[in-house]
Amino acid sequence: MGNFRVTESDKGGELLVGGSLTIENASEMRSRLIRTLIREDEVVVAIDPDASVDVSFLQLLCSAHVTASKLGKSFSLRPSVGSKFLIAVENAGYIRKKGCARDANKTCLWVRGEHD
Repeated sequence: MGNFRVTESDKGGELLVGGSLTIENASEMRSRLIRTLIREDEVVVAIDPDASVDVSFLQLLCSAHVTASKLGKSFSLRPSVGSKFLIAVENAGYIRKKGCARDANKTCLWVRGEHD
């Protein structure tokens, strides 16, 4: 997957992702998410604004968020995601006003306020 690497900071792991974030690369993305969640207590995903995104990537992010919550860890997206990503989230129907039943910590990746 192009531009896919893991950068770690003192506060935890940061995944800088880009290129083709699609089903063709889902297995590699899943492996990287799992490795980072095992090593780090705080994981932040930064998505390149030019990345190609499909629903498989969104599903992986959602699953990683639920797993992190179960493990008592933090999982979030860097706020500055690009419009391509936001369009993919909206087109997939992921935008929410409140998190799902598994969002015990109220940190759902897909919750957007009225002004977002």
